[in-house]
Amino acid sequence: MCSSDLMVGKGSYRQLNLFLMFFCAVLIATMDASAGDEGESGFEPDALLSQSNISHHRDDRVRFVPDNLFSVSFVDESHGWAAGYYGTILKTVDGGSNWTHFSLPNTDLIRRIQFLDRDHGWLVTHRGRIMSSEDGGVSWKTRHTEDRQINLRNIQFVTPDTGWAVGHEGAILYTSDGGETWANQNLNNFIGRDLPRLNGLAVLSESHAMLAGEFGVIAETVDAGKNWMVITPPEINATFTEIAQIGNSIFAVGLNGVVANVHLQKDGLDNVSKVEVPARVSFVDTGVEQHFFDIVANEDGGGLIVGLANIFAIENGKNFRGVEIDRPDRNYLYFMGATSISESKYVLVGARGLAITLDVTTAQMTGLIKW
Repeated sequence: MCSSDLMVGKGSYRQLNLFLMFFCAVLIATMDASAGDEGESGFEPDALLSQSNISHHRDDRVRFVPDNLFSVSFVDESHGWAAGYYGTILKTVDGGSNWTHFSLPNTDLIRRIQFLDRDHGWLVTHRGRIMSSEDGGVSWKTRHTEDRQINLRNIQFVTPDTGWAVGHEGAILYTSDGGETWANQNLNNFIGRDLPRLNGLAVLSESHAMLAGEFGVIAETVDAGKNWMVITPPEINATFTEIAQIGNSIFAVGLNGVVANVHLQKDGLDNVSKVEVPARVSFVDTGVEQHFFDIVANEDGGGLIVGLANIFAIENGKNFRGVEIDRPDRNYLYFMGATSISESKYVLVGARGLAITLDVTTAQMTGLIKW
């Protein structure tokens, strides 16, 4: 503002210019005096600014707005990663006190991220990419790209070698060699006109897995994907978003507050060639109609369901308890992903860069990421 560009007036503007020169001189003198008295007055120039706890990795794309976060993965209470829109990955090594921002080589939306240990991680994107990291998320390599860039929604490894990825148009991908090769698998008995978008994935062992998606589809394999059998009847019209093993139970959650209990069979599928299968899915009434987006387990037989403005704790693999969200904006909070970090604590991420820790015993929420 105080520059020679303002001193161009003539005639009637001369008085205005003189006033501006005087004002600028006073302003500069005041600023100098304030700087000299900073130690006495206690005034700090940045005191009124929100201090971000995100640092940027070298050569990173700098983001000035919070990115929607869709997934979070912690391997212990200190080391964790959150991922989401625009290829954004945030990493912490101190339990969320500080984060480092990394970007994929592309701007894909990251739908799911899973780290197996502090170094090795996997993710899938909305442009059909499966990517892996071997240096804790600093760099990422594309390991597979789906034809026509079909949107991939989930990935899960049960061992460093064995894992599945699922996505739109009934996409099921399987690897048994640590991601070197990926084989396409199919739903054997699906009879709908359009192939479903597959969203949820629960890998129970190297040969046993379940998936869930739209059109009420919940499917199971007990032979490493040679056969995937839909175990829900065609009249179920739910859209499932995730499926997980909680204790000794399997639950699938979805849009409009849907929660389904999937009953396991000790001897596997009765006959994998049948189109009709015994009823193995029952629904749980939580009294909620808002969408659920994720369900995760802890190591003590409990779990958590998160979604739009709602959080449910699962105790002993069967008892559901709503967790009170004591915030005035609770109806606008989108919790998109969660992970367990202890018996009672979880990390939740969501829309507009939301990231918190939640203690389900006290319902205490603590913010993690300051954008």
